[in-house]
Amino acid sequence: MRRPTLLLFLLTISAMACMLAAPLSSPPTAAPVISSLQVSQTLLSPTMRPPDGDSRAGDEGYITFVINVHDWTHPVESAYILLKLVDLFEKYGVRGDFYFTAEITRKLVEEHPNVIERFKNSNMTISYHTRPPHPLYPGFDSHLKRLDDVVLYQTLLDYETYALDLETGELDRSRPGGYAYVAQVFGRKPIVAPAPNNDPRVKDAAQKVYASLGAQMTLLYHEEGTKLEQPFEYVNGLLLRPSDFSVTRVTSVDGSNNFWWNFMSRPNAADYKPVKMLQNLLAEWVGQTSSLPAARAPFITALIHENNYYRSGPEGWSSIYFTMNRGQRGRPLLPPWNLAAPDPSKPRSEADKAAIWTAYEELVAYAAANLNVVTSEDILTLAQESK
Repeated sequence: MRRPTLLLFLLTISAMACMLAAPLSSPPTAAPVISSLQVSQTLLSPTMRPPDGDSRAGDEGYITFVINVHDWTHPVESAYILLKLVDLFEKYGVRGDFYFTAEITRKLVEEHPNVIERFKNSNMTISYHTRPPHPLYPGFDSHLKRLDDVVLYQTLLDYETYALDLETGELDRSRPGGYAYVAQVFGRKPIVAPAPNNDPRVKDAAQKVYASLGAQMTLLYHEEGTKLEQPFEYVNGLLLRPSDFSVTRVTSVDGSNNFWWNFMSRPNAADYKPVKMLQNLLAEWVGQTSSLPAARAPFITALIHENNYYRSGPEGWSSIYFTMNRGQRGRPLLPPWNLAAPDPSKPRSEADKAAIWTAYEELVAYAAANLNVVTSEDILTLAQESK
């Protein structure tokens, strides 16, 4: 595979704006989403040079392997799969983007410090995310909406600085927690920090908090939503993680809102293999419009949660924080929460685990040979080079 080169032609520039908000001690007014390149015509070649000059990378697109790490109810299994994933990515000479919560990070520090050391000595990318009962998570945010802008900002900063009590939802100011804790443990500031709240004012404040702490990227969509003509956009100084489509749900196969890993033990598993999904989606990719005459390569997200490899059903902590109805989450429960609530997840069979792992390794191997495997760090470089 030939070494891709960066070809960037700007034909008619209508405006160029780049608003990188500096860290603030108090929240300014809401900032709009802006594009790093606001142009009427942009030719973004599918053969853009991959970060670090990876000569093996292909020119079909950019794929990010996102692993959401959050299973503090099964830390032994979580630790095992995390080590296995690092080995897998290193085997194929690529990197994964691991999104840790503060809670699983603390479990690993206390019970599996070898996992922390493995990551610290690897070149995997560290990012961050939140789960209940963090108040940014929808359904746990009612008290945030009553706060004025200044108090809201400081409250969110506190939640990203101190430990969260999983039983009461209150802060334990005697221990570090949140984004700052994950950064401290891994010795580097997580690149991506999503603000999953649905309230625009809360989301805006959270983005500013994360930017002040050192994050460089955020999310407005998980699996698709990138503008074809503007793949790199910023909000509150944070780059939006681009994703034109994902290899996660099987919607493109049968229209359902399910995940490929839940089909790997079925008789028709071959129809749901992520490699096949990826190949079909790439074949359908157009990458250009009348205003973008040169097709650009897609940004692809391959997302999975570490517990998906070894458990089925809802996350183990679901019944602690939600009512459950036939294996599905209902409404959020009020504190104090019962940390000993029955585990609603089920262990996968050895055959099921092996099938999922084999399918995932096939996807990594294919991507390493045919695509540019990138993490959020690499995407930041691409965004800077596009200016």
